[in-house]
Amino acid sequence: MKKLVIFFSFLTILTSCTSNDVTPSNTGISGIWKIKSYIDNNNRDRTSSYTAYSFEFKSTGEIIVTSNATKYNGTYATVMDSGKQKYNIVIATTDNTLAEINEDWILSEQTDTTLKFTKSSGGNGGAKTLIFGK
Repeated sequence: MKKLVIFFSFLTILTSCTSNDVTPSNTGISGIWKIKSYIDNNNRDRTSSYTAYSFEFKSTGEIIVTSNATKYNGTYATVMDSGKQKYNIVIATTDNTLAEINEDWILSEQTDTTLKFTKSSGGNGGAKTLIFGK
């Protein structure tokens, strides 16, 4: 009986914990995308800074970003954060413009040709909006 109580206690603790674990990324956003709009948390339109970039989201969770002849590698994964599913995008780069994309974004709209991501900023109350198109 004691072992049964310990087992159920352990099971309850295990299943009641919140998790920020990474889950598989093959969620239908794979393909080659371009940034159609990027509004930063100060409500500035930064879209023109990204016209040279294309983003290939692979179903394996890998991102390949191409700008002219330069390629950048990265990853994306869905994570649960504060009860919301987010896409964590991480691109290995020293390019400050491209590094702005490294965030945990909420996918707020998805069609065959559009991905709209949003990100609420902490202290200043602003929000970022990032829209990819095919």
